[in-house]
Amino acid sequence: MHDYIKERTLKIGEYIVETRNTVRTIAREFGVSKSTVHKDLTERLPEINPDLANRVKEILEYHKSIRHLRGGEATKMKYHREEEAQAGSKNFETRRGVSSGL
Repeated sequence: MHDYIKERTLKIGEYIVETRNTVRTIAREFGVSKSTVHKDLTERLPEINPDLANRVKEILEYHKSIRHLRGGEATKMKYHREEEAQAGSKNFETRRGVSSGL
């Protein structure tokens, strides 16, 4: 394994323990894919630092246990925004034909 991969894996492992952010957020912040972050944390980290890997595993398991709640909340917010947009467009009258302002 290359040194830069080991360094990245350790940085990501320490970062997730400090912040408890999701894999998606960490991937965005480190400029790598979610797959890379997940592989670093689940496959590479146990070989490099087993103690840190155990702490990270607990966090990942917690995130997995609440993902259905996060998904439900995201869907609720999505439809709430769509309802607001539709309500706003209903208040706007469209006029067709000759302009009444002339």
